[in-house]
Formats: sequence, C-alpha cells, structure tokens
Amino acid sequence: MSKYLFLDRDGTIIEDKGYVHKIKDLKFLTGAIAGLKKFRNIGYKFIIVTNQAGIARGLYSLQDAERFNKTLISHLGAKGVKIEKIYLCEHHPDFTGACLCRKPQLGLAKLASKEFSINLSDSIFIGDKDSDIKFGKNCGGATVWIRNKRYSNTIAADLNANDLDHAFELLTNTN
Repeated sequence: MSKYLFLDRDGTIIEDKGYVHKIKDLKFLTGAIAGLKKFRNIGYKFIIVTNQAGIARGLYSLQDAERFNKTLISHLGAKGVKIEKIYLCEHHPDFTGACLCRKPQLGLAKLASKEFSINLSDSIFIGDKDSDIKFGKNCGGATVWIRNKRYSNTIAADLNANDLDHAFELLTNTN
C-alpha cells in the first residue's frame, strides 16, 4: 500500500491571498516544491483537499476553481511533482448549509480512501488552518501545521513546520 500526504492547497502549497482562483495569483510558497520532491523521493503520493467557500459565496464558479486546480496540477507536474487528485468542497455552512465534504468533515477523505485504497490512519495531513489539523485528527493520521501570519493555530498538531520542506525534515527526523 502506498504512503499518502493529504495537503491543504492555499497557505500550504500556494500563497493564500484569500479566495484564490485566478491563475495569475498562483504562486508557490517557499519550500513547497522542494518539500514535495523530497516526500516524492521517499515514496509518498499526494492528495489535495481544499475548502473553496468562495464558490458558495458567489465570488467565483466551480469551473473557475477547476481551471485553477488543473493549472496547479500542470505546474507541479512540470516541476516533477504528481498530484493524484484534488478534492474540493464548494460549500460554506452560512451560504449552502452543512455538508459532509467540508473539512474537518471526513467526506472527501472517505472518497479518496475508497478511490485510492488509502489507509487514512497511516497518512499524514498537512495544512495551515485548524480545520486541516482537525481533519487529520478525525482521520486518525499524523498532523503537521504550517505556520503562517494569516491564521492562528488553536488545535495542537503533532508537528509545527515553517513550510513543506521543513515538514519533511521534521517528519523524517521523528520516524
């Protein structure tokens, strides 16, 4: 069985400028590509799970988000990083009501688990928000919080890292 990283998108791999959906705003965070390549080199595969509330808020369309994600996958692929799939929640409880796919709910993790035969408790979950850490904990996996200036962290992750490259260093030094 393959090893998987479940990654948040905005604030973990790319800059989070708020409701990122325009291709011109696709900018990789420091350490993201280097970290992903290091994880790839020791056999990890990558799943991105992202909450995109801007769709529910009417700020952009599902097609805009899908176009952006396709471009992201292409850019990462050109750098030698293959994303198995991006799972997206387009809901927000204030606009569309409750759903089972918005992190920290397990809906998208269960879909990925079924589609790729992933043991969630053997996976690593990395993100920059409490919802990402709670998502990983709800799945029974190891969690890494990416420090940032945009969101505070109130749910303790297993590890705190500056970026994905630092997350690799921390995880490979603790296992």
